[in-house]
Amino acid sequence: MLKWQRLSVAFLLVQGNQAFGIVDRLVYGEWEGKPGDKLTQSLNLLAIVLSFALLARGLRRIRTIRRGAIFLLIITGFLACSFAWSINPQTTVRESFLDLVATVGWIGIATTIDPDEYLKLAARMTFLAAVASLMLLVVSPSSAIAVGQDSMDFRGIFSQKNVLGEAMAIGAIAQLHCLSIRKKGRVFEGFCLALTMVVALMSKSATSCLVIFVCCVAHIVIAPIRRGGAARVLGVAVLACIIPAVVVGAAFPDSILELLGKDPTLTGRTEIWAYVINDISMKPLLGWGYEAFWGGNNPAAIEISDAVHWTVPQAHNGLLEMLLQVGFVGSVLYLALLVRMIWLSIRCMRSYWAPLGVTTLLGCVAVILTGVSEAVLLAPFEASTGLFVVTGLFCERALHTAGRRQRRLYSAIHPNEILQPAQVESGL
Repeated sequence: MLKWQRLSVAFLLVQGNQAFGIVDRLVYGEWEGKPGDKLTQSLNLLAIVLSFALLARGLRRIRTIRRGAIFLLIITGFLACSFAWSINPQTTVRESFLDLVATVGWIGIATTIDPDEYLKLAARMTFLAAVASLMLLVVSPSSAIAVGQDSMDFRGIFSQKNVLGEAMAIGAIAQLHCLSIRKKGRVFEGFCLALTMVVALMSKSATSCLVIFVCCVAHIVIAPIRRGGAARVLGVAVLACIIPAVVVGAAFPDSILELLGKDPTLTGRTEIWAYVINDISMKPLLGWGYEAFWGGNNPAAIEISDAVHWTVPQAHNGLLEMLLQVGFVGSVLYLALLVRMIWLSIRCMRSYWAPLGVTTLLGCVAVILTGVSEAVLLAPFEASTGLFVVTGLFCERALHTAGRRQRRLYSAIHPNEILQPAQVESGL
C-alpha cells in the first residue's frame, strides 16, 4: 500500500472521530450556534478530495464489493431524493452530499487497504487521541473539561463527552481485533486497550462504556465457541449466563440505571421520545427530510425544546431518528443494511477471515447498543458508522476473494467440470 493511501485513511479516521475539533476550538473558540469556519471548511474539502482519490485508486477492485457498494449508493440516493419533500431542502442537499462523500470514502478504503491494516490504523488513531486528551487535561484542564449547569464532563480533545466515548468504543473494537491477529506485541496492544477503556470511563459516557464492556465479553466468549470441543461448551455456558442478565436489564432498565447511579431518563432523553413519536406520525412514510427536522426554524423541533426546557439536537434514539428523518422507507433500508452486515460477519466467521467477521459483528453490536440513546448510521463521517460499513465491505471482499480462489482450485483439479454458484462462498 502506498504511503499517501495510509495517510489518507488515517486522516479520514481522525476526521470521523471529530478529533480535529480541538484545533478549531483553540483557534476560534466555541459558542452556541457557532457556524463553520475556514479551518472546518478546509478539513471537509480535504476529506472530499481524499475520499474520491481513494475511490479512483480502488476502482479496479470495485467488483469485489459490488453489491455492498450498490446498496450504499441506493441509500445515499434516497437521502438525496428526500430534498423533494424536505422541510429544509437546502440542508438536506448539503448533508446528502456529505453522506455521498463519506460513502465514496468507505468504498475507497474497502478497495485499497488491507482489513488488518485499516483496523490497526483505527486502533492507533484512537490511542493517540486518548493520549492527546490526557495531555490536554494536564496542560489545559479548562479546555479538556466541559462545564455544564450541573456537571463537569471530561471531553478531552473532542467536542463533548459522548463523542469522546464513541471514539474510544470504536478504538477498543479495533484494538480487540489487533489482539486477536497478533502473536507478537500483544502486551502493547493490551496497554492501548486498557488506556482506551480508562479514557472512556473518565468521559462517563454510559453508552460507550456499555459498548466496550459488551464487546470485550463477546470477544472473549466467541473465541472458545469457534475453537470447538470443551472450549465451546465453556463459551456456550458463559453466554447462557450473560443472556439472562441482558434480558433482565432490558426488562427493568430503570432499576439498573438507579443501581449504577444514572438518571433513569437517560439524562432527559426519554422525555423527548413521546414528542418525537408524535411528529413521526405526521409523516410516517418518508419522514421530514434528511437532516431537516432539527435544523433551521422548524416549529415542531422548537416545540420539543420548549417542552423539555433544553435545546434538543436529535431524537437520542437511533430508530426514532431514522423514522423522523427518512420515514419508514428509509428506516427499512438502514435495517436491511444492518441485517446484511450481520449475515456477512457470520459467514466470514466460518472462514479463514474469522477475526474480521468477529470484528464486523462487534461493530454491528456497537451500532445497536449506541442506537438505544443516540442517533446512528445517519451522520456522515461518524466513527461508529465508518467502522460498521467498512468492515462489512471488507467481509464481502474477503468472501468474494475466497470464492474466486475456490473456483480456480476446483477448475485445476476438475478441468472438465463447472463449479455451481451455490457451491461457492461469495458475498450476498
